[in-house]
Order: sequence, then C-alpha cells, then structure tokens
Amino acid sequence: MAPANSLKKVTFLLNWYANPYHTPIFVAKSKGFYEEEGIDLAILETTNPSDVTEIVGSGAINMGLKAMIHILAAKERGIDLTSFGTLLDEPPTGLIFKESSGIKEFKDIIGKRVGYIGHFGKIMIDDMARQAGIDTSSYTTVRVGMNVVDAILRGDIDTGIGFTNFQRIELEKLSGEKVGMLRIDELDGLGCCCFCSVMFVASDKFFKENKDVVAGFLRATRRAMDITIEYPDVAWEIMCRSNPRLRNETYSLIYDRTLPYFSRTLLNETRDWEKVGRFCKYLEVLDKSVDQHSVYTNDLVPAMGKPAHSPITDGGVLQN
Repeated sequence: MAPANSLKKVTFLLNWYANPYHTPIFVAKSKGFYEEEGIDLAILETTNPSDVTEIVGSGAINMGLKAMIHILAAKERGIDLTSFGTLLDEPPTGLIFKESSGIKEFKDIIGKRVGYIGHFGKIMIDDMARQAGIDTSSYTTVRVGMNVVDAILRGDIDTGIGFTNFQRIELEKLSGEKVGMLRIDELDGLGCCCFCSVMFVASDKFFKENKDVVAGFLRATRRAMDITIEYPDVAWEIMCRSNPRLRNETYSLIYDRTLPYFSRTLLNETRDWEKVGRFCKYLEVLDKSVDQHSVYTNDLVPAMGKPAHSPITDGGVLQN
C-alpha cells in the first residue's frame, strides 16, 4: 500500500444514492485496493442523477457512473465523456406498476400517468406509443427522476420506468401488492432496446491526462468485482457496514437480483454500444454523423480473465 502522503486524491460521483449495485466500488474502498493503486478515492452521492453528466463532463468531479444512453445524449449536447468500463450489463428495464393499477399490456397506459426519469425517457415513451398506434395525448407523462417508486406510492403516477432488479422489488416490498413489469425489450414490434448499462466515465480531458489513475482504479475495482461475484455474502456484509441503512430485507433482495448483471470483465461491449447508438439516432437524440464507438475504450481494462465462479441469486456461488 502506498504511503498516505503519496496517495492521489480522486473524486468519484455515484449515479444515485449508494445502493446494492455500487457494492464492488465500496468493497474496493473498504479492502484498501484503491490505496494499493496510489488512489485516495472519495465516493460522493448525487441528489439529482441528471447532474452527473454535466458535473463529471466539466471536470469538477474526476470520475463517475452514468447509463450508456446518457453518455451518447451528452455527446449531442457538446459534453465529451469517455466510458472506460462497465459496472452493470443491461439490467432489464421497463414500466413497473401495482397490480391494482389495471395495467396488463402497453395499450393500458391510455388514461394513465406515466413516470419517466429524464428528457430521453419521455421521447422513448412517446415513440413507443406512436408505434403501438396510441395517441400521445391519451396519457400523461410526468418527470419523476429516479423516484419512480415513491411517485407511485404517493399516487402521483400509475406506472413508471424502472429496473427489474431494483424498483420492481422495492415497489412490491413497500406497497405490499403484487407488481407487474412490461419489459421494454419485450414489447413486440416497438423497436426499443435495453439501454441502461451503467458505465464508468470521466471527462475526455481527465481520461487523457490521468490514464495511470484510471488504470489503477479499474484494477482495484476488478479485484472487488471478483470478490462480489465469487463471495457475494462477504461483499454484501462489507457494503452494509459501509452503508448501514442498506441492512434490510428489501436491499438484500435487490442485491441478490443484481448479482447476475454485474459486469464480469468490466469491458465495454461493442455490440451494446452499436445497438444503443442506433437507437439514439433513430430517436434523434444523437446526430447520425456521430460515431457511437468513439465515446468508449477498453484500452485500460485489466486483462485478468473471468472470475472462477458464476453468480447465482441466493447469495451463494455456483461452482464450475
């Protein structure tokens, strides 16, 4: 471990409050892996996930987390971010709702209030509606940010966009009702895809000038990812000690359901960037002249092979 006075202070902005899918980062911090790479990592939480793009892009914060779709949308707005690795690989995303809402299929959004996270969410919902032959004036869209569950519980919306491994579970636990979900990628003929892979990002400038820091961050995080996948109970205990408010049944279940979506290699997937880039261009949130493959790199991802074990969702490990 590097001497304390030789550590480089690095700031890292989460894409939401600290939660189960941030576990590998907190494991690496707790185990001293970042310090061994000469990094004193300050992990920061955001009160508004929409701010992450601008804050990291401006260089005010060194690195952070952001969904793939928003990195591309930022490019269109002149904010240059580099995705240098993957935390979560495409957790299924869709419209979640309580059984009592009466929603069973996509056309049932007619007459309903539909929550979305940011500007892109409304564009996507309206496009799916048009493709399904639904008048966009026949439902109401409401911007709720990441607080979709709270908005449903308050009665502000009837349904909203969320992760199957997070908000769907949270809504079921907090409402005491059965919860349904219409997965966006399974809505037949609606031309949509999953787009919420969660990426490690930095401004282009920080990335180019601090490749040694980024490489060290990735090595440390990959070690912690291996622990998370191979010894999920150990990793979750570390996460709960770092964030005691997570020590409850709901977050434990969210963690178990998130395990299959952790990136086993941290690599950016070319296939996913191609797919999401095409989708962005179709929705006209990214200019057709922009190369979606220009915003990411795998140059600094450590070539450590895959973990020895595969994750399963009961908190154990599956032996090869």
